[in-house]
Amino acid sequence: MALLQISEPGQSSAPHQHKLAIGIDLGTTNSLVASVKSGESVILKDENNNAILPSVVHCGDNNKLTVGCDACPYAKTDPTNTIISVKR
Repeated sequence: MALLQISEPGQSSAPHQHKLAIGIDLGTTNSLVASVKSGESVILKDENNNAILPSVVHCGDNNKLTVGCDACPYAKTDPTNTIISVKR
């Protein structure tokens, strides 16, 4: 198992390996994903250029999952099969 190596910002990370890592904030209302590129944190955006994704999931016919903005309308039209504002 590889160990996580941490260095201070601006200091050499040698001989550390550089691997891609992301941070995910799964919030009650909204979620987002970020990564570090060239020492700067960058928030990743979805295909619609939205950085913040509503924490909503709808399970429709044939167990088809719809998430985020696309799932929001189902909170009113199909609340039984829509998960929104859940803690734990």
